[in-house]
Amino acid sequence: MGFIAQSICETLWPTRCALCDTPGKLLCPRCARSLEFIDYYRACPRCGSPWGSLQCDRCNPVTERELADVSPCVSCFRYEGGAALLVKTYKDKGEQRLADVLARFLADVVDPAWKEWAQAVSYIPATTKARRRRGFDHMALVAQSFSRMTGLPCAQTLEECKAADQRTLSRQERIANMQGKFQAIEALGLNRVLLLDDVITTGATLSSAQCALDRSRCSTRIATIARA
Repeated sequence: MGFIAQSICETLWPTRCALCDTPGKLLCPRCARSLEFIDYYRACPRCGSPWGSLQCDRCNPVTERELADVSPCVSCFRYEGGAALLVKTYKDKGEQRLADVLARFLADVVDPAWKEWAQAVSYIPATTKARRRRGFDHMALVAQSFSRMTGLPCAQTLEECKAADQRTLSRQERIANMQGKFQAIEALGLNRVLLLDDVITTGATLSSAQCALDRSRCSTRIATIARA
């Protein structure tokens, strides 16, 4: 879009905060400060659980309950309040400009050593049904923006196989449903990938993706926008 067209659009439909509707920015500074950031030093160094730095109840084999194994993983926020609304506004209300905002949070939370380790950034592809409903693949846009910010090439490394919609399933059903959901695109020849997703709940989707990439001899490190 040209400068004149952008100016006209901004005059007629000024940019507003996705959370409080204040004119000016897609995410105003006050709302950005209110997000439930995960403290890196209190989080589990393996799975990224917010309070697992000393003993994690999410990935500890003695205490974990109905959770898929996903590691190493980091996340920006807890999926509640403003963070949940921000993700939902991006995914389901069509505010595609938020891709840059979310990519910036991810770029800030990912360890610089991870960026040096990775050959490319990739993402969990949306289902065909979700792409048709939304008109775009939400994590593809975030990964592309992340690529521009960090200089890492962006590559689609996974293809979707058939699976039921996750939203109505229990934790155990989600894990079972995700088994074999993805297959790796092996022709790319990558063996170290930084994998992005929006929200980690049980870890079933990301675990299935990791397994698919592992089978193609591609190691993964994971970053998500939020975790439930």
